[in-house]
Amino acid sequence: MIAKYILPHLIGLVCIVSGWYVAIINVGLFKFNQERSLHTKETLAGLVLIIIGAYIPHIWIGIGNMFSKKKD
Repeated sequence: MIAKYILPHLIGLVCIVSGWYVAIINVGLFKFNQERSLHTKETLAGLVLIIIGAYIPHIWIGIGNMFSKKKD
């Protein structure tokens, strides 16, 4: 029972951390020679990963619960 909740949250955590890495670390620390801008492809990709990581566990668990109730 607990295992079906752990996997979606681990995947969500990986998405959030990778989105944070792309948006903050990659853009803030490794883009010294480029013009500083808050609106880049990397920051948008990081934001999308963070949003996906925040919502995917709840969607995944909700869909899993919906199908498990139909089988009972």
